[in-house]
Amino acid sequence: MEKVAIIDLSTEQVVCKDIPDELLRMYLGGEGLNTYLLYNHLAPGTDPLSPENPLIFGAGLISGYDVSSSRFEVTSKSVEGEGGFGTSNCGGHWSAELKFAGFQHLVIKGKASRPTYLWIHDGEIEFRDASFLWGHDTYECQELIQDDLGDTQVKIAMIGQAGENLVKFANIMHGLKRAAGRTGMGCIMGSKLLKAIVVRGRQGLKPHDPDKLLELYSNHYRQITSTKIYPVISRYGTLTIFCVANQSGTMSVRNNQANYFEEAEGHLDDEIFEEQYKTKTLACYACPLRCSHRYRINSGPYAGVWGEGPEFYMMAGFGPAVGNADWELILAANTVINRYGLDVGSSSGYIAWLMELWQRGIINEKDTGGLNLEWGNKESILTLLHQMSKNEGLGGMIGQQASKAVKAFGKDAGKYLYVQRGMMHESPQNFRAARATALGEATANRGSDHLKGRCSLEFFGMPPEVLEKIYGKPIASALNSWEGKPWMAAWTQNFTTIIDSLGYCKFATIWPGSTHNLNYSNFCETINAVKGWDVTPEELMETGERIWNLERLFIQRETGALREHDIPPSIYFQPQPLEPLKGEKLDRDEYDRALDEYYEIRGWTREGAPKPQTLARLKLDKEPSNLL
Repeated sequence: MEKVAIIDLSTEQVVCKDIPDELLRMYLGGEGLNTYLLYNHLAPGTDPLSPENPLIFGAGLISGYDVSSSRFEVTSKSVEGEGGFGTSNCGGHWSAELKFAGFQHLVIKGKASRPTYLWIHDGEIEFRDASFLWGHDTYECQELIQDDLGDTQVKIAMIGQAGENLVKFANIMHGLKRAAGRTGMGCIMGSKLLKAIVVRGRQGLKPHDPDKLLELYSNHYRQITSTKIYPVISRYGTLTIFCVANQSGTMSVRNNQANYFEEAEGHLDDEIFEEQYKTKTLACYACPLRCSHRYRINSGPYAGVWGEGPEFYMMAGFGPAVGNADWELILAANTVINRYGLDVGSSSGYIAWLMELWQRGIINEKDTGGLNLEWGNKESILTLLHQMSKNEGLGGMIGQQASKAVKAFGKDAGKYLYVQRGMMHESPQNFRAARATALGEATANRGSDHLKGRCSLEFFGMPPEVLEKIYGKPIASALNSWEGKPWMAAWTQNFTTIIDSLGYCKFATIWPGSTHNLNYSNFCETINAVKGWDVTPEELMETGERIWNLERLFIQRETGALREHDIPPSIYFQPQPLEPLKGEKLDRDEYDRALDEYYEIRGWTREGAPKPQTLARLKLDKEPSNLL
């Protein structure tokens, strides 16, 4: 049976429990079971930085079994998002290795008396002194741990100095670039004096039907590698999104002041990265997509800088969002962020905000400590990243206060800070013209979340009959039509929740726009071969709905903020300034009607709270049930 380890850092005690099949089938693993564990193990009203706030790691239910099944989830009460629901998903090799070591979930409580790392191997969990690691960045940390254990094959989830210094948007990092980002999970880990969790396993996995699973693995591999998107993703990764997004007018340029970045043309192409900086292609565990890159800068002011990545998110956040068209600054910033363990979206978003305040004369050198914050100022951008991580200067103040930092600059500064549920709006793109995505991101449980809310299939202008076949209801093809879009948003949120509970990579599924990638039916095939169940797509859809509603219950319990926080940032209600989407904006009355329809689909009240009959239908009316 799958196991959960309940680990108390204060007492250095571990209790291991089998996870009942009843709970696995209701919540799967990853995000789903993490949510259940958080709701049941956290006392209402607990401060996010209290030792009593559990930090929960969960491998996907089928991590290690299928193609592209390598992801894990980290969940806690959010430190960045005003004490709401905090969770993050991460790829790489750590998830499968945790399963090989004998565990699917870890519930970490308390606070260590000294810097500590956990050494998990073949069913054993050891508490080790991490004093020699404290103060080291993530690159250094991995080498030191490998030397300490005499094993270069261990897989490590860790924090850098940003997590140690309790930056509100610190990440948990794995490898050179894999990140459990958003909501400040690295800050929670740092507050517990937990530097790293190191896993190594040789136990293997025992599927119910290994022959069937091997057949499915081969079929799914061929399915993914035969799609039209595969050759592009496997060569450029998510960088290929950039040119399409820029030319379609959905970029955030200079903190959303524009939606097209002319300076990028001929300067920020994926081909330039491929030819001048890329040195290697890499993949997560069991993934044929191979979408990650190793890079090195060989000359100029950043000569010798190397690392892994970047993703589109980094490219856009430290490109157009801050007014920069230089690849080398993007790569240098990417290395700094990954070494320190900073969140890309929040760090780039706050820097873009500060630069707009500088542009408008709201702040000056007296406020910035002498930094010149003109758009694209490379030295200042990198300096702010160092300051954030070390808790120094202006950057340190932003890192410690996050969305509350607006108070330092007066009320006018708040006009240009775009946050939702206390989370920085994900600055690289602006989807005010895309109705389903605008609604889906705004109603996401952790706040402003493209990984849950982006309805990628609405961007392709597919015929209505194709959309209806996928979603089961009529959906308008037009990007700016509301017809069917609330259903599309809810469907996408449930689908991505299932992906993150099973441990799949979203880019191996139909989520990014390839309708030939893995879908609910494929998921069921693998689950049933692994577990011996008879799961159907309809059951999985209900499971996604169940998990989403339990997260909503958590938000209601911990913050009480529902409908008023389901509204996009104010900039979404202002017209796009440039073609090809010039003039597009959300209308508030139309948005409110769509939100009402979304709530009705969800079975929620007009204020956004799950109704009693909805909770009963989803078997949530007895939570917390304390079954585990």
